[in-house]
Amino acid sequence: MHWVDGHLDLGYLSATGRDLTRHLEDHETGCISLPALRDANMDTVFGTIYTEAGSPDASYGYDSSDDLEGAEDAGMRQLEVYERLEEAGEISIVRTRSDLENEIGVLKVLLLMECADPIRSPEHARKWFNRGLRMVGMTWNARTRYACGCGSSGPLTSAGNDLVAAMDDLGMVHDISHLSDESASELFETSSGNVVATHSNCRSLLDDSQRHLPDEFIREISRREGVVGLNLYTQFLATDRRATVKDAVHHVLHVAGVMDHRKGVALGSDADGGFEPPELPEGLDHPSKLGTLAAALESEGWPESDISGFAHGNWLSFLKRVLPV
Repeated sequence: MHWVDGHLDLGYLSATGRDLTRHLEDHETGCISLPALRDANMDTVFGTIYTEAGSPDASYGYDSSDDLEGAEDAGMRQLEVYERLEEAGEISIVRTRSDLENEIGVLKVLLLMECADPIRSPEHARKWFNRGLRMVGMTWNARTRYACGCGSSGPLTSAGNDLVAAMDDLGMVHDISHLSDESASELFETSSGNVVATHSNCRSLLDDSQRHLPDEFIREISRREGVVGLNLYTQFLATDRRATVKDAVHHVLHVAGVMDHRKGVALGSDADGGFEPPELPEGLDHPSKLGTLAAALESEGWPESDISGFAHGNWLSFLKRVLPV
């Protein structure tokens, strides 16, 4: 079984000092490296460009959402990480549909921006597109000059609406994983483009946090033929305890049930995304253990075709439909 992971913070991990080209010795403090992903038959990942306002001293940070130069520099540093890894033959950046067919053995990486602050203005979206960016979530948790994140409340800003239009014109995909309800609803109303949630779970199974998807958002993503990626952070799977594989499967089954099909749910692990492997579910704390998730779906009666869809086929079908020719 080979896999596609819809959300890994590779640029952030490199920016904070991890050598992605080396195996990790201590699996208690981290599980994501390029060798570990290759050993786990990971075919393609969505590698983020994650930046954070209010952290000017961090390698991934800058003063505020209005710090245009600082935010752009922070984002560019991570973009250059991916470009250097590609030059070294460690990865292949996915820019077009044909790039999905690149040789097996080289990890394919689709670039996903998590918080659009590095895009100076909607007019600068093309600059990022030309460098390989194909998917954007406009916020992380906080309010930005474009939209409100899941830790705040409110709609898209005027600049945010302009960015949505610019992304639609370019064919860039919207990721709503961190948007507030009001901002996400407005995006659905105003955008004609493709929408996913790369690393979000089900609000109806957890709590009322905007970080989780309400069923109506899951249905709208399905209507647009998008995909919801299962987040493996234990607090986004269970309450007041470490999550289990069964909890993860519960969310997969719920998404598929709301969509009324199994073609719109996949993996978006977020592993090592600001938390350590003990905060992943028991039995799923390393990429090498993803097979336990496939086995659990099989025990729920899923046929091989649907399990393969969850593992890789659903994301790949989506990308083959939306990426530039």
